Amino acid sequence: MTIYAEDPWQPTTNAIVARLRDDGGVPAEAVTFGCRYFLEVFLAIGVLRAFPVVPGQEASETEQCARLIEYAEWLDSGEKPLSRAFTMPHYPYSMLIRCHECGKHFDIVVTEDGPKKYPCAACGKELEFDLEAFVRKAIEQTRKMHRKKRGRR
Repeated sequence: MTIYAEDPWQPTTNAIVARLRDDGGVPAEAVTFGCRYFLEVFLAIGVLRAFPVVPGQEASETEQCARLIEYAEWLDSGEKPLSRAFTMPHYPYSMLIRCHECGKHFDIVVTEDGPKKYPCAACGKELEFDLEAFVRKAIEQTRKMHRKKRGRR
């Protein structure tokens, strides 16, 4: 699922959530409402969860919208990362990963930078996971989505 929003992006901007078309085009309902690609839902959730406005405090809806707009505009700009504090989560960071051996998902807690091995709770296979590398890859993939032409019907 992807969030599409009207320009200019503001906390009061109209937005919809829809599936990207199979051919990569913007869904008809987004085009009808004059919306363009904003962010994938999973990224928006990740940004709000991992990069709070003030760590340890609940942000208002307006602050959360502003944070997502800041992130989406940064992705749209093609600039280098804003800061490590914005692009990397605060430790410890709990998450769910998938075992490549048995296909089951299991919880891990990342406590520091760099790759670390985590044993699968179901089959015992050790998986190496590097949160920093994972975040960099997700950011680059999202930037590619922003660079693609939008609005194809």
